[in-house]
Amino acid sequence: MPKYKKYFVVEYRIPIVVDEADNAQSAVSIAKRICERQHGFAPDNWFARIFEYDSGADMNGPATEYFYNPNSSNVRDIEKNIGYHNDMVEKGIDPTKEIDDENSH
Repeated sequence: MPKYKKYFVVEYRIPIVVDEADNAQSAVSIAKRICERQHGFAPDNWFARIFEYDSGADMNGPATEYFYNPNSSNVRDIEKNIGYHNDMVEKGIDPTKEIDDENSH
């Protein structure tokens, strides 16, 4: 029985630089191998944020940000989430409320 009636989920993050990948999905696979071989742990079932940087002189900060869900088959561009959120707000839907799938059609 827990000591308290609430619990916390603590997310640890470790940055892994990957410069041999041409897309975010490959970067996730390479980063997993680096964790296993160099750091001694396998990040199985870990969520990940992937930041894509461009080495151009006029670039400052990440060019694109992705999110990886280990239960999904692909990496998702964060900009799509932002666009979906903005669409909800424009339609008057509160994005903090749970959506009832039966009545949302």
